[in-house]
Amino acid sequence: MVANAPREFFYGFSELAAAGADVRLLPDSALGFDGRRAGVLARGFNALIYRLAGIPALAAWRLATSRRRLGGADLVFVTTNTFGIGLALLKRFGLLRAKVLFLAMGLVEPHTPRRWRLVFRWVLRDVAVLALAEQDARLLTEVLRRQVAYVPFGVDKTFWTPAPDAVDGGYILSIGNDRHRDFATLVAAWRPEFPLLKIVTHLPVETAAANVEVIRGDWHSQALSDAEIRELMRLARFVVLPIRNTVQPSGQSAALQAMACGKAVLVTDYPGLWNREVMRDGETCILLGAPGDGVAISHTVARVLAAPEALERIGAAARRVIEDRLNTEVMATDLRVQMERCLGRTLVENAPRTEGAA
Repeated sequence: MVANAPREFFYGFSELAAAGADVRLLPDSALGFDGRRAGVLARGFNALIYRLAGIPALAAWRLATSRRRLGGADLVFVTTNTFGIGLALLKRFGLLRAKVLFLAMGLVEPHTPRRWRLVFRWVLRDVAVLALAEQDARLLTEVLRRQVAYVPFGVDKTFWTPAPDAVDGGYILSIGNDRHRDFATLVAAWRPEFPLLKIVTHLPVETAAANVEVIRGDWHSQALSDAEIRELMRLARFVVLPIRNTVQPSGQSAALQAMACGKAVLVTDYPGLWNREVMRDGETCILLGAPGDGVAISHTVARVLAAPEALERIGAAARRVIEDRLNTEVMATDLRVQMERCLGRTLVENAPRTEGAA
């Protein structure tokens, strides 16, 4: 793991290791997973199978041929759909002894083809499945015809922290790279009199507005470091996240990171908003209106710019939510409970339960 970096995307690994659990981290490269090295025919076959059945055939083959590198694990915890479906296929065909706990993210949407749903139901029969958003869990429960647990995502509250000194950078921040970001609507809604809007993304954003700046940023290539992103969040007046109409928890990590920095987050009121008990309009966040509603975005931004005291109050409440509920320690405990249910035994002797654990 990288020093001075947030821990949330290790999904409890560092907390479990520190508590004495026998856990090991296996990177993609250890399994020979690199689709770019595949031949043209292999890539074509993979694309065909994926289109027909939603199955990443090439990844499943790579996992099958390198499964010995799992090292005789009792449980494999997987956090990507490609590896989750691939490992589930190995289980179905008796090629993997270990139990599998699959944290599914964006696996199904309301428009997912029925044939894919039937395949997923069959493939995932012997795999425990979790979700990071309430709506996602409900949809997976419907598709798989068994209860899918919701485990709240939490960020590293010791890394994502408010600035030591209150400094206003004079800009608004929007950030994100997933396909559900609706930067086009945000840019169209941004009035000339609004402060500078900084958009950090690798997605294409077209604008000629003098008060909109696009910063090319990509988590995978680390075009901006985590510390640089934290500084951008700390100096922003608030963070605005425009999301398309989806049941997936788009914007979740960016929102929680900004909230941990004590910033008010303006986010679209979309179906996949991950936890409505926590994300309360006017209390811990500000809802922007329905997906694609540029007028609502424009009016909401104008309203909050005129009420800086409300932004400060909401930002402070957002930080308390992270400290109390949506942090890596709570997430690690919730995930440990789910792992122990799969294994039928404890991972850590005398481990304390965090309040709110599943």
